[in-house]
Amino acid sequence: MGKNRTPFKRQRWRPQQRGTPSSNSNKNIDYGNRRIEAGGAGWQSLREDQAGITEYVNKIAGFTGVVKSRFSDFQVNEIDANGKVLQITDLTTPQALVETLDETELAAARERFKEVITTEVWEKIGVLAAMKSNNPAAQPIDINVSSLDKEKRTQVHNILKQLYGQKLVSSTISPTDSTDERFVRIMKPKGKPSEKRKRWTFPGEYVHFLVYKENMETTEAASRLASRLSMHPSHVNYCGTKDKRAKTTQKFCIKRREPSQILTAAKVSKIKVGNFEFSNEVVKLGDLKGNRFRIALRHVNGDEKEIEKALEGLRENGFINYFGLQRFGNHPDIPTYEIGVALLKSDYKTVVELILKPREHDLPFMDNIRRRWWEERNSAAAAANLNSNDSIEKKLLVGLATYGENDYSAALRKIPRNMLLLYTHAFQSLVFNRIASRRIREFGLKLIPGDLVYRNKEEMDDDIVEETILEDMVENEEVNEAKEENVPIPNSDEKNEAAADEAAGSKFKRKVKALSAGEIESGGYTIFDIVLPLPGYDITYPDNEVKTWYEEILEEYGLSSQTLRHSVKTYALAGAYRKLLIHPSGLTWKFRKYSSAEESLIVSDWDVVTGRYEPIQEDCEVGDFKALLLDFCLPRSAYATMFLRELLKSDTSAAHQMKIELDEKNKNKNSEQSRVNEDGGEEEILCDASEQDSSQKRKCESEKSDEVEEKKSKSDG
Repeated sequence: MGKNRTPFKRQRWRPQQRGTPSSNSNKNIDYGNRRIEAGGAGWQSLREDQAGITEYVNKIAGFTGVVKSRFSDFQVNEIDANGKVLQITDLTTPQALVETLDETELAAARERFKEVITTEVWEKIGVLAAMKSNNPAAQPIDINVSSLDKEKRTQVHNILKQLYGQKLVSSTISPTDSTDERFVRIMKPKGKPSEKRKRWTFPGEYVHFLVYKENMETTEAASRLASRLSMHPSHVNYCGTKDKRAKTTQKFCIKRREPSQILTAAKVSKIKVGNFEFSNEVVKLGDLKGNRFRIALRHVNGDEKEIEKALEGLRENGFINYFGLQRFGNHPDIPTYEIGVALLKSDYKTVVELILKPREHDLPFMDNIRRRWWEERNSAAAAANLNSNDSIEKKLLVGLATYGENDYSAALRKIPRNMLLLYTHAFQSLVFNRIASRRIREFGLKLIPGDLVYRNKEEMDDDIVEETILEDMVENEEVNEAKEENVPIPNSDEKNEAAADEAAGSKFKRKVKALSAGEIESGGYTIFDIVLPLPGYDITYPDNEVKTWYEEILEEYGLSSQTLRHSVKTYALAGAYRKLLIHPSGLTWKFRKYSSAEESLIVSDWDVVTGRYEPIQEDCEVGDFKALLLDFCLPRSAYATMFLRELLKSDTSAAHQMKIELDEKNKNKNSEQSRVNEDGGEEEILCDASEQDSSQKRKCESEKSDEVEEKKSKSDG
């Protein structure tokens, strides 16, 4: 496409939209009332109110504290389905159980199987073992073992393995025209010794182990392991995704890979593993009860008694179960839910353009690629300049180059389904947040007739994103298995059509019930039992005015519950339920002083198990700064950042937190300067005010601090 192509306008698909940059606008971009100079200091992130997060439960005033000043200030441990907090405590690497036989036992074994493997056959096996694999005379030897049961056949395989190692491989086969006969086939291995040829002797099909990662996405850790183990990422299973900018421990599961292989892959992938176990059960997304959080808030400024009062109130009254800002992306001008709306409206052109359009404060190389594509619409050239094959942008550009610059629907199919649905689920999350805010704003914490509750009080919220990832994994496995067996692959639209037909009498709709006035008066339910729907076509809505709020929001975006049953069934949104309020369990806290921004305040799992850390004095009362150390547990799919928001009464967006930390550092600098002046020292020249307010500079400092912290961690490990 040429340079004169008119850029898309969001007004086409959503009313009352903000301005969109023209293709030749390289220096200044207008986003509504906010005008940012490209490369300037006005970097912003999505604010909470832009994601529907506006209300609080507790009326107690907040205080100043910085969230995630360093990623080591935010530590997460998964809680398994049995309620156990998972921590790496065992670094031993289990070895394969190989049955060994001494010379006497080998002779006895040969004698025991002499009717099946005669002396003549043993001689042939010896000759075969001495041959090279490329020798035409190295033909397989078949031994009829129909008279032996499975246990004895296994003994035969073990004897052959002990005698000849990897010079020969053996397997049990059954002729196609017979179901009763069994043969042990002995042959030369093809090519280099393969891990797949090793007989699996561990006490379970699946290897369960704990993964400790730092400043890394769960999906990235899984992809790195998969790559090093030569397997598809969908075959690396885990119970839930964890924060990136944190230190986290969680359970992983892989089928039939030796712990030593996993350990080697982990070392290369810059993650830590331990606590190996074996099971015949696979780990699935959602197989967890929740997460334990240990968090250090730095630069705490407030009366300790008032802060403790706020903590007691949060322990008792809980907080609104909002979806955190992580759900909505990093760019306020292009929140992920806007892409989701376009996807739900089948406006694939807008979806593509929103994903690829230039944005403020992008990485320089990405900014160049986006701007060239925006002006030239040469997807092949843009894709060639993007090295990462895993990014959404690269996959989309390849799709456009493959199917044509205007075939947006086909190009989007190059993006994995679970990644695409992050956009539509972001829209669901936005609707939930807005409804939750209005519900609290208009009715407070009281129950009203028509409110929804789970019929089974023990029911737990499901995470829609993680459910989608699981579905995508199952779908990938079906496709892979079909390819291997050369059978037709089921059409995903047909499968979803069948599922939609079954939804007529959906048990999912019956998962909840509307409360009557009598049930409310009985006192059998509290505000912590109330659930709100995430919009979908297969959902029960509250039987009160809240239902009309959903209709109003969907109409605002040109949608309805029925249009969420997308014409392309892959994008259809059935809906889900989520608790309105939750409260933390096991909440404890303590205050401590510290002297520098680089000082570690929390000991990690890896620190403890390796013993490579400097002891942390938890009750330190010396230092210029104050921190609040928090320890608490939340159910699955809940956001710790929303807990912190309720406590601090402060926006948890990255830009706001950076500003708070910079302000606190400047306060300390001014205080120190005053002391110097009082002591007769020379007056220091303070930073220019505009430089102090530079969020972008603060962001660079934060990233540099993370880099230093990561390097230090690697040297300790």
